[in-house]
Amino acid sequence: MEIREGHNHIGINNAEGTKTNKLSPLGYIIRLIAKWLGFTGLYAAFAVCPCCGQPGCPVGIGSAGIIGAFAVLIFNDWKILFSYIKSKMKK
Repeated sequence: MEIREGHNHIGINNAEGTKTNKLSPLGYIIRLIAKWLGFTGLYAAFAVCPCCGQPGCPVGIGSAGIIGAFAVLIFNDWKILFSYIKSKMKK
């Protein structure tokens, strides 16, 4: 079976005879949200509010969410990030 570029198929053999397991856009979004919740929860477990110093403050949870989102973006696109940094350092 032939695979066309840009299509996400699960379990279709490619030209080399190996199976490809690509996610659909919905699967990618669900995985992104799950990672974001995981990183946010891990950070929030040890974080305190930068304003009042208490754990569980809404400002502290909001900052944990922002840091969790940043960590997921780096985790998912780390190759792109490192190639961007490498290209900037060469200039």
